[in-house]
This record gives sequence, structure tokens and C-alpha cells, in this order.
Amino acid sequence: MQKFYLVWDESRHALGIPSIDREHRGMMNLVNELSEAVAHGCSYAQAHRQMEKILDFAADHFAHEEAMMRQHGFPGLEQHAAEHEKLLREAAILMEMYDPAHADRAVLVTAFLTDCAESHILHEDRAISQYLEERGIREE
Repeated sequence: MQKFYLVWDESRHALGIPSIDREHRGMMNLVNELSEAVAHGCSYAQAHRQMEKILDFAADHFAHEEAMMRQHGFPGLEQHAAEHEKLLREAAILMEMYDPAHADRAVLVTAFLTDCAESHILHEDRAISQYLEERGIREE
């Protein structure tokens, strides 16, 4: 089974916001754990638990990002929050499609999560970092 894997690259992924960077690394690790487990034929229950763990982590992370954006008056907050909601909704739909009768769909979930994590960090979250940097705001 194909394995999708994320590799943290400080020069590409780091936003310069230590707490967010830590959470992004944590998200990548969780997605990689799922991908590894699926590639080695884990059970439906194991994969489903890991998917739930990822969604819970993502929801907490998104709430943290949105609170930080709100605190600093980030002008793209509403659009960014809508993107967070969309990602969580799409991931939840994929999870619903994944059931014991369709175990092969776990690969679709890992591909989606891998792509979303990387793309969101490199594009949407980069805008937050640039906004804070332009204003001389340092976040921990």
C-alpha cells in the first residue's frame, strides 16, 4: 500500500512562531503515524482512532491560530477560519467513508491529510506569519 509521508523542512515549513511551528510538527507527526500504520496494514479500529486523534489535534490547533489572529487583528481571519472549517468538514466526510468494508479508503484519508497539512502550512499559514512579521509582532 502506498505511503504518504511529510518531512519537516525548517526552511520551508517554519513560520517563526514557535508555538505554531511546534503544533505543525506535531500535526505532521500524527499524519505520518497514520500513514505508517495504514501502510503496514493496521486494523480499522487503529486507523480510525488515529484519524480521530488527528482531527481533535487539528481542531485545537485551528482554535489556537484563530485566537492569535483575532488578538493581532489579522485581516484574513474570517477567510482563514472558513478554510479551517472546510478542512475539518472534508476530513470528517472522508472518515465517514472509511469503514471496515472499505479499508482501502484509508489511503485516501492519509493522502488528503498529507496534502492538506503541507499546503495549509506553506500557503494559508504563511500569510499569518508575514502579517505578524511586517508589524514587528513576536509570538511564542
